[in-house]
Amino acid sequence: MHLHLREVPGRNPEVAVLEATLGASDRPRTLTYGTRVGALLRVDGIACGAFDREHRRAELAACAVDRTVALEVERQSLPTNGLPSGRGFSWWLLNATSHPAPAMEATVEPCAPDASNERRAGAGGDLTLWGHSHLDVAWLWTYAQTRRKAARTFANALALLDAFPSFVFMQSQPQLYRFVQEDDPELFARVAIAARAGRFDPDVAAMWVEPDCNLPSGESLIRQMLHAHTYCVREFDAEPSIAWLPDSFGFANTLPTLLAHCGIERFATTKLQWNDTTRFPFPRFVWRGPDGSEVIGALIDSYDGGFSPARATVARERNEPIVAGFGDGGGGVTREMLDAAPALGHWQRPGKWFAALESRRDTLPLHADELYLEYHRGVYTTHHDVKAHNASLERRLAQAEELAAWCVAIRAPAAALENLSNGLRDAWQIVLRNQFHDVLPGTSIRDVYEDVVGEYARANEHVDRTIAATRSMLPRAARRGRADRSCAPARDGDAWRFDNGLIGVRVLDNGTIVHCAAAGGKNIVAQANALALYRDRPAKWEAWNVDAGYERSRRAGKPGAASVVDDALQVPFDLGRSGATMRIGLMDGEPFLRVDLTVDWRERRRLLRVENWLPLAAPRATYGSPHGTIERSTRRDTPQERSKFEVPGQRFAVVRDDDGAGLAIFSLDTYGWSARTLEAGGVRVGHSLLRGTTWPDEHADLGRHDLAWAFVPLAPGVSIGTLERTWQRFAHEPRVLLFRCSDDSVLVTCCKPAEDGDGVIVRVRECDGIARSADIFCGGRMRAVEAVDGLERPLSGQPLPIQGEAFVATLPAFGLRTYRVRF
Repeated sequence: MHLHLREVPGRNPEVAVLEATLGASDRPRTLTYGTRVGALLRVDGIACGAFDREHRRAELAACAVDRTVALEVERQSLPTNGLPSGRGFSWWLLNATSHPAPAMEATVEPCAPDASNERRAGAGGDLTLWGHSHLDVAWLWTYAQTRRKAARTFANALALLDAFPSFVFMQSQPQLYRFVQEDDPELFARVAIAARAGRFDPDVAAMWVEPDCNLPSGESLIRQMLHAHTYCVREFDAEPSIAWLPDSFGFANTLPTLLAHCGIERFATTKLQWNDTTRFPFPRFVWRGPDGSEVIGALIDSYDGGFSPARATVARERNEPIVAGFGDGGGGVTREMLDAAPALGHWQRPGKWFAALESRRDTLPLHADELYLEYHRGVYTTHHDVKAHNASLERRLAQAEELAAWCVAIRAPAAALENLSNGLRDAWQIVLRNQFHDVLPGTSIRDVYEDVVGEYARANEHVDRTIAATRSMLPRAARRGRADRSCAPARDGDAWRFDNGLIGVRVLDNGTIVHCAAAGGKNIVAQANALALYRDRPAKWEAWNVDAGYERSRRAGKPGAASVVDDALQVPFDLGRSGATMRIGLMDGEPFLRVDLTVDWRERRRLLRVENWLPLAAPRATYGSPHGTIERSTRRDTPQERSKFEVPGQRFAVVRDDDGAGLAIFSLDTYGWSARTLEAGGVRVGHSLLRGTTWPDEHADLGRHDLAWAFVPLAPGVSIGTLERTWQRFAHEPRVLLFRCSDDSVLVTCCKPAEDGDGVIVRVRECDGIARSADIFCGGRMRAVEAVDGLERPLSGQPLPIQGEAFVATLPAFGLRTYRVRF
């Protein structure tokens, strides 16, 4: 029977609404509709299925009365999976066929006699099956399209859960649940019921989105878990236990520390299967962080597809689940997969599989390092604008939260504190959403970044209002600004000399540093701060990748005439089609030389770097990582070492000589680094600033960029803790601290109002690898202190003693600890 559809007016111009009347029937029926772009099925207004390239059938229950069938068909959309790795004929064809006219006819047939029953139950398959759908929160589609993709994916999953009693569907990313909750409360209510029943499993929703795990700050990654946990407990009465990050582009060495601190002891990915040089050796492992925290890890072969013989063979060989279901653009499991499932195995919640894995924890190999993805090395640099916005908001939120915490400490009115917390929460959720692993890394389409500009503007408005509100409640003493004076350079032969008594630097007219030393120390540069451009044409995944060998095409930036402007050395640069102005300045009392570069970037397929040659014997370099640091080899003796020709690092890179003297390079919002020993001796340290990729966003990075870095000559014995404090001085606006520690190795990393409104949360970190106890001094009158985890749950239940203005934090080496302080 053909069902003829008619288009009716809709509120959304991106969706065609087609309707028809479906007559009464005493038997279930199958509705078939063909579309490549996606269509949500509603019957009498209730979402009950969806169609796309892989999902062409939906089952309708028997009904004694006529019903209205409506299809909400995308006017333009890409398929859910099988998308290309670059510009070319496939990309052109997908776009050319992405906006077909909606089919105006569907087919309705009686269901086969057993269509609504699970077939071949208990047929004896030996494999574990996980049902899911990967859904990129934004990528080759916008957030608005993702909202509709999520609704279709959830409607499909619910229909299949009804039809197949043994089926279990898992879905990560509370942001997707939130989208559906906002757009279709009735659909979400059914999802929540299934989640509470353990069928629509949010156990893998440990993070608000599936974020990048190298670029966000450690505090951001903790907030990913905090916001996810709060949401899942409130909406589903469930506490997620698994960080399911199948597609993120590598994982920082500190992630086990952060996960364990938030009570997440299970981690799974598939992405290391993409390595281009070596194969990660462990399908299952214990992953240990620098502080000794451990999580159970699983590297699963793939996350997209059905039950092909090849996937079944791999799952048996690796003794792992088949992750079934279509994505990256949603969709999920099909009825055909469910029909075939009993012959292959049984559906299982991932938590049960991990529980069995944990029972043999002692047999698993140990991995105590980062999970570096030997691929997608360009994502540390692509789309600097979004990285700059993210980093700026991370810093501004830290400032706003500290001010709000002061308001808690002085016992501001409860209603005012609640308003502060709501504004901070709204800003954080925007930041967290845009840390998704195809947004912050810079690998989405142009339309996404046009949305992101507005998103960040709203987040900044929330922060502005919060800061203004706190300042109306706090005394003027809490509003301290920067008062340092500039130290103007003096001409010194063929160079300019900077000296403030803490460091001495000589800079040539072209901006190159030829001498850099701490007071009384040795020169630790041969040549530093040299701008260079490289040809940047990766073979695949242009926005994602920087290919090996790019360094063979070096072209130096062309400096113009140098001059002193406002006590800083100013050097213009010709970068081809782009122009830039570099300002080099030294402030009184600061142990670092600041460099600011303003660029009008017009290059395409070019990589801009700042490069430094250091006469240091340094087999290893240290980089900042989320709430920690990581050491990496500067040598190229093994395939793994050679694969790390571009690595992620946040805040700084540090290279030291045998005697402990060395150089730190601070960064503000740029994350790609290299550090290589040279055959003639010394180390070459490079830092990537900008790229000019043309796919999937042909306009990526065009326009103005304000970049900043700094050079910090280190005397022997300068600790990482001291360096972290110095970086905070470089990156943050000065503020009056509510909590401080006199031990340079212990850093206060967070000060915020508690999520539940009960006191203030303070987080501290041990930076130098020695277990210690440290006094944490408070500027307010503390009434009680207790240890909590990253999700702000009490640990021991016993209060900590308060001694005058301080309490004692006990930290393991490289440890992270959180406390709740009541006033």
